[in-house]
Amino acid sequence: MRDHKAKFYRILAWTLVMSIAFTCACSKKKDNSETISSKAEESSSETSDPGSVPTGSATASETSESTSESTTDTSVSATSVTSDTSSGSITSVPGTFDTGKADDYLSSVKFDGVVLVYENDHIVYTHAAGDADRDKDIPNTMDTVFELGSITKQFTAVAIMQLVEQQKISLEDTLDKYIPEYKYSKDVTIHQLLNMTSGIPDYLYCGVLGFTMDDLKNVSISSFFSLQSMLGEVATTPLEKDDLVRRISEYDLNFTPGTKLEYSNTNYYFLGMIIEKLSGLSYEDYIHKNILDPLGLNELYPDIRHLTSNGRTDFTLFHFDFPHQHETLSYAVGVMTGTAEGLLKWEQKVMEHALLTEESWNKIFDGGTFGYGYGWYIWGGYIEHSGMTLGYNTNVRVDPETGKVVIVLCNIQSFTGTPIRPLASDVTAELWNYFG
Repeated sequence: MRDHKAKFYRILAWTLVMSIAFTCACSKKKDNSETISSKAEESSSETSDPGSVPTGSATASETSESTSESTTDTSVSATSVTSDTSSGSITSVPGTFDTGKADDYLSSVKFDGVVLVYENDHIVYTHAAGDADRDKDIPNTMDTVFELGSITKQFTAVAIMQLVEQQKISLEDTLDKYIPEYKYSKDVTIHQLLNMTSGIPDYLYCGVLGFTMDDLKNVSISSFFSLQSMLGEVATTPLEKDDLVRRISEYDLNFTPGTKLEYSNTNYYFLGMIIEKLSGLSYEDYIHKNILDPLGLNELYPDIRHLTSNGRTDFTLFHFDFPHQHETLSYAVGVMTGTAEGLLKWEQKVMEHALLTEESWNKIFDGGTFGYGYGWYIWGGYIEHSGMTLGYNTNVRVDPETGKVVIVLCNIQSFTGTPIRPLASDVTAELWNYFG
């Protein structure tokens, strides 16, 4: 993050080398390459964080492309997904979901990642495409482990509500009881952290880490390489919690707490610190001991060690694999990783109201005035959350009444330019239309 101008000129020179290397690579892999002439019709574009969320009704679109697309389709049973080498996704369980339309759509937008659709108590559709590891020619499958980004916030919210039920914390407590060193800790409650109404700036985009949201939105071809290098450095550098509190204290609140909704990852970073303080466990150990292990969720992980995929980004003709984010950066904000089926099992437990009392679940799903509960967007008729980390974007949508679920996990993402492929949240919104 330091001395960006000097780094910029070094990287600009490196750009020319990469251009030549890219051309050679395309020639070498032309048998399974795709041209980049097609652009998805999707319009808006979002940037990366350990998980941003949809900001309108159902979201933004993303640039992505694959020079090597390999589709792994799946056959479906009531309780498991098994590999199948045939082409086209297969449905073996009756449902209203139009699998043909889904296949056509995902093919048309050159989708990279995995899709899982659940209806009538069965998995009715799966789709896997693109590379989990491009360098090793490993395709995405339904067993691929992805970074889940801000879907992590669901787990953080449940952990806090467990502590509420144990009377270790109150939703009306002010932050000074737990993180007194934060400058505005007396002005913000736990409830306001959970439902994104605290007014605390987002540490990922306010400048604390050396860049702002505008830096990510206004990227040119030359500045992209400098930004990519800087983000890679930020992503792999451990973030000390006390240092983050000190640095975020240098920024004023964006508004009076409780008066509006503004998504800020800092809220859930602070909640993670509170979980550790009250439980005496690391965030990772707490999630394992109190959520994943009791529910038998062995395809979800509060760490990056189990990842079997690489996240990458695109800029016009360029493709870059990003390093996996250091766990102290994403933390209680977006550290969770897992498979699509592992995430489905979690959402099933959510729909069953496992682990918590009905009163607690009602609070989690109370969108209040602004439409955000505790770790969930509360839309009309369904609940949803998306996530973004460097090179990944994800989304899950659930209809609590019917039990319908759509999960989309992608390991390709862009920062700028005309969208070539849609974001996971856009894919979810489109697939949602294919239910009968």
